[in-house]
Amino acid sequence: MEQEPVEQVVARRSIVRVVARYESKHPNWLVEHALTAGWIWAAVWVLMLVPADHFDWHHWIYVLLVVLAVLPTFAATVIVLSQTPHSHLQRNESVLGHFFGRFAAYVFAFIAWTLSVVLSATVAVQLQNEGADNEVQTLGVGLSFLAEIIPVVILFLWLVLIFRYAWFLSRLRGWRSHPAHTRVPSAFLAHDPRTHRMIIGLAHPALLAVTGTLAVVMASVLFIDDVTINLV
Repeated sequence: MEQEPVEQVVARRSIVRVVARYESKHPNWLVEHALTAGWIWAAVWVLMLVPADHFDWHHWIYVLLVVLAVLPTFAATVIVLSQTPHSHLQRNESVLGHFFGRFAAYVFAFIAWTLSVVLSATVAVQLQNEGADNEVQTLGVGLSFLAEIIPVVILFLWLVLIFRYAWFLSRLRGWRSHPAHTRVPSAFLAHDPRTHRMIIGLAHPALLAVTGTLAVVMASVLFIDDVTINLV
């Protein structure tokens, strides 16, 4: 029998201790309609962006609103995935699906490599023009561009992570609001069925994908300057 990782045991015990305090305090409606509550919660905080924009609230208020909108489903997702071994995601795959997946991966990798080569050459030429063929000025422009592009890359990778998590959730618990059967370990909150039902309901792939995408879009609008290089 495969031994459970120490960090997973510690996390599970911590979650159980916290959950035990609130198991009997969850409202019945929330337990039975956790996914609906998650959509309502997210919609309320997203709608708060309207007065925030109208009254020109500080940018940190926008951040707080978006974080609150995403928090329930993201927290539930982290709990579920942290307590699920990767082996539970394994499934029988056909030979056709295996090789088609590899083919699609190779095509995507080739396209990404080609674009990176073209963009690298274009950026190099543009940096030389901006730096007026001066090495020090060119280095300064390049470092400035790098500092501006890093947040863009981080947000893109975060969005990829969110969709990856949503894909994992779809394989673990499906798309039903309250799935009858899941791949989540049977020991997960086995003694706290109400909390188990609520967390599984909130850890929904569609809710996570929508709210996570919203968070990335808002962060892009608020904090990322225009780093497009004029290629003309």
